Amino acid sequence: MSNTNVQPTYLNRNEAASHLRISTRSVDRLIRSNRIRAFKLGKRVLIYYDSLTEENINSVKPKFLNNK
Repeated sequence: MSNTNVQPTYLNRNEAASHLRISTRSVDRLIRSNRIRAFKLGKRVLIYYDSLTEENINSVKPKFLNNK
């Protein structure tokens, strides 16, 4: 059995902050400004992994890989 690194589909706020090397408050700001896509599942905030690209975070109008 080969152990391949499969990227998760969703990340929580702490995992996204760690991935981007920023604080969770900065992640919240990126969500509010629609730079990264997220949704709430109960009390949890889940972030689409595909939206965590440098192009989305730095651009004026982000281009999401997932069109949902």
